[in-house]
Amino acid sequence: MHPIVYASNVCFGICIIHKMNEVPELELLAIFDAIHQERHLTRAAARVGKSQPSVSRALAQMRHVFGDQLFVRTPRGVVPTERADALAPEVRKVLDSASALVHARRFSAATLQRTMVIGTSDFAEAQILPRLMRALGTEAPGVNVVTKAIPPEPTDYLADGRLDLVFVTPASTPPAAMAQPLFEDSFLGAARRDHPAFRRPMTLEKYTDLPHIQVAPRGNPGGPIDDALAALGHSRRIAVRTPSFLAALALLSQSDFVIAAPKTVLFSYSNVFQLKTFNLPIEVSGFKIVQAWHKRAHEDPAHKWFRALVARVAREMRRAVDEGKLAGL
Repeated sequence: MHPIVYASNVCFGICIIHKMNEVPELELLAIFDAIHQERHLTRAAARVGKSQPSVSRALAQMRHVFGDQLFVRTPRGVVPTERADALAPEVRKVLDSASALVHARRFSAATLQRTMVIGTSDFAEAQILPRLMRALGTEAPGVNVVTKAIPPEPTDYLADGRLDLVFVTPASTPPAAMAQPLFEDSFLGAARRDHPAFRRPMTLEKYTDLPHIQVAPRGNPGGPIDDALAALGHSRRIAVRTPSFLAALALLSQSDFVIAAPKTVLFSYSNVFQLKTFNLPIEVSGFKIVQAWHKRAHEDPAHKWFRALVARVAREMRRAVDEGKLAGL
């Protein structure tokens, strides 16, 4: 290669290296910070786990990058220049920011500022939300809650953060979601307290002859009550189908309809709507409610804390129902 061309290429390479070195690496900044604090190259080397010669070489490189002596030797070590004193707080900020990227800050519910979005039916919402909001008011006043109807396919909503949690049955848990049981429930029948049907025992024939309200959060007919009746060769007439439990109870209190609903709902609101409960004349399996979330949020400290709080208030709610206390009020 011609000497002039070779020299030109070498110069080009040196220029590139020089440009790259204009932005110091984090290791250099850490050494700068150690020297500024220790005022001594040997002690600074021990602080960052380097040899004294390597710290001296790093200092030479930093002097080139910053265009300043930075630290001047004295009989007792080194003293910073005015330029070094001006750089020191900015270097500390950069090092702290870099550390924060890999070291999670200590979680504090008391100072948390966040909105948690829950997909739920009004059944689970009415049972859990009052207790949950009371707990948040005491433990995490900066946390807000938004509830939404559960979409038909909630997986994407959990994956992209549009929902933080969903309250569903195990069978309705989104594929690949993580889940935790909240409580178990069973079905009871109910009607207004002065309903004429209560004058005699509730037989299967009487039960199927009465007009029914069915709560179907997604509007679909059928369910465990209808399956149990069909197994016995019976069916019922659904006079009203609604997605809302509370709307159903309000209607129940002003009509001759009957309903089969979760025990927690009826125990919570039978006094409010002046209802009387009865055991169904058929065997119907109970069900579980779980909270489900996407694995992307599994290790998030705020999300973990919120899930634990939801689980705790659900246990409190269930205990209140078992003890005969109103669970939602």
